[in-house]
Amino acid sequence: MIMNDDIKQRMKDLLKAMSQGAYEREEAISLALLAAMAGESIFLLGLPGVGKSMIARRLKLAFKESRSFEYLMSRFSTPDEIFGPVSITKLKDEDTYERVIEGYLPTADIVFLDEIWKAGPAIQNSLLTALNERIFRNGNHDIHLPLKTIISASNELPAEGEGLEALWDRFLIRYIVEPINQRHIFLQLLTGKEEPCEVSDHLSFSDKEFHSIRQQAAKIFVPQTICNIICDIRELLSDQNKATEWMAACSNTPYVSDRRWRKIIGILRMSALLNGRSEVDPSDCLLLEHLLWDSDDQLTSVRRLIADVIVDRLAGSIPQSITAYDIETLPITEPVGKLLSPDGIHYVFSAGGEDVMISKDDYESLTNDACFGTMSIDNVLRITHDRGEFTVKKGKPGSIVLNTFTYLLKRDSPLRTGNTETLLNAINSNVDKIINGVHFMMEENIFLRPVDSYKDMDTSFDQLKMKKSHLKHRK
Repeated sequence: MIMNDDIKQRMKDLLKAMSQGAYEREEAISLALLAAMAGESIFLLGLPGVGKSMIARRLKLAFKESRSFEYLMSRFSTPDEIFGPVSITKLKDEDTYERVIEGYLPTADIVFLDEIWKAGPAIQNSLLTALNERIFRNGNHDIHLPLKTIISASNELPAEGEGLEALWDRFLIRYIVEPINQRHIFLQLLTGKEEPCEVSDHLSFSDKEFHSIRQQAAKIFVPQTICNIICDIRELLSDQNKATEWMAACSNTPYVSDRRWRKIIGILRMSALLNGRSEVDPSDCLLLEHLLWDSDDQLTSVRRLIADVIVDRLAGSIPQSITAYDIETLPITEPVGKLLSPDGIHYVFSAGGEDVMISKDDYESLTNDACFGTMSIDNVLRITHDRGEFTVKKGKPGSIVLNTFTYLLKRDSPLRTGNTETLLNAINSNVDKIINGVHFMMEENIFLRPVDSYKDMDTSFDQLKMKKSHLKHRK
């Protein structure tokens, strides 16, 4: 078993080696590796000559003794060229229709299929089984494929009405490979010395390590906050009226099947594990931009939707009860007095706009170390010894921490008067803490671009911070 403390540094060193001399292709290489480690496949959209095949060749270096298969599709391609020719000996001597698969797709760990949409129906049908079940039917028996990932590529998306929807849906990660953008990087490409990419043996993964990592990833914890983000995005994409706000510039809204959502969680879990974490965090959700679009014109809208939902959910820890009316009538809403216990047995706090209770004994048993909790049907947070829906810790006096967000327990006395500016500054300070926390998560995530390239997150955070100026204006 590979320890979490070791795997992140190993992944960083591996990606650095694989990206050496691959100008502006670091993100594409990291996503291809993430797809392979998760046992999923990736589609690269880009013009000829932007390095799509190079990404596939470098991915092979991440795995010890791996075998690869590459093929450029055309409308004349036959199954023999992909899956191997029919064995004449078997057909003649044993009356068995069986292929000679050695050196072809069924024996490869890493497969690269260029111009994938030009494949004929016979190839497509076999690819669907290979992608989904990792099985190839050869003659009268099934072969379990060693396949880790299929990287497909094209300079166009699948045409509508040609029966390519099922094949398109199997490529979980979709990435647009752009020509080199920065001038100084382009000059390096022109004048730099081309050197072979080499990966040290201690960085690449054996088959045993690969399968161990897959098993560990399946056990990564998905906190309730992440589940809420996923459910919110799904509901917005499913509800055409709600989706219009984000998708107005697009011809249609992406369709994401239930099977695809399940696989998406697998990608988020693998991202968390390879980042050395035991649970998924909001930075992993930014990978959704590569998982949710069907056409390239949807990408801008999808990024904005993801950012808004993440920020809205993270903002749940900020007091939401402050309105213009409060500003006019109550200078401040700082509670004083003893903790509110309506029945003498429970304390009360507000989370997500709802009053939640926790027993006094459970609250007093909490420490600064993470415990686990689950919500009962009567809205009572119960502490458990087993892993539950939430991670729970004791916060500063009179507070409780759920999934890293702090909620104040209610007090039994009236509100104390004071300076409104103090309250507003406190709210703004909470926003800044959330922003700084998310930026730290993003900087630490090895599969993300630099923080300053996520402009939609900045826009969503700016809108959140505007609450303060809006309240001051209404005062």
